[in-house]
Amino acid sequence: MEVLRRDDERQIRALVARYLEAVSRFDAATLATTWAINGRWHLGPRTVVGRDAIVALWEQIIARYESRIVQLMADAQVHAAPGGATGRFTFLEIARKAGESTDHLEVGRYTDTFARESGQWVFSERRFITLIYRGAIAAGEFFPVPRTGQ
Repeated sequence: MEVLRRDDERQIRALVARYLEAVSRFDAATLATTWAINGRWHLGPRTVVGRDAIVALWEQIIARYESRIVQLMADAQVHAAPGGATGRFTFLEIARKAGESTDHLEVGRYTDTFARESGQWVFSERRFITLIYRGAIAAGEFFPVPRTGQ
């Protein structure tokens, strides 16, 4: 049975939090640091391979939003796996697309595979497995997401 050290689990949870914060701040440079060089991102029938291609697709997706998006981790599970770790993360997203007068709320789930690259945990594979909830909500007011530590 594979065992994951407590510090490794903490680092993986911090990696996921850094990813969510990068999305919320529209920060492609930080988002890139969360992915393995040859990472794989599965979104529905589409699979993108390689950090640069993943970030390029993310930039296309995020361009649809008016700099108004926040993602939060709602549930997290991390497990040891041969050669790394796996996890399942449920997220909550509140966002407004460009030109829309309402916000949307989504709850979705990723399954992830993690590996160490240059001594750091990164996503080696991220699979969006299900959208649990989607709905329109009244437009709220968005404020800039502060950098970590602020």
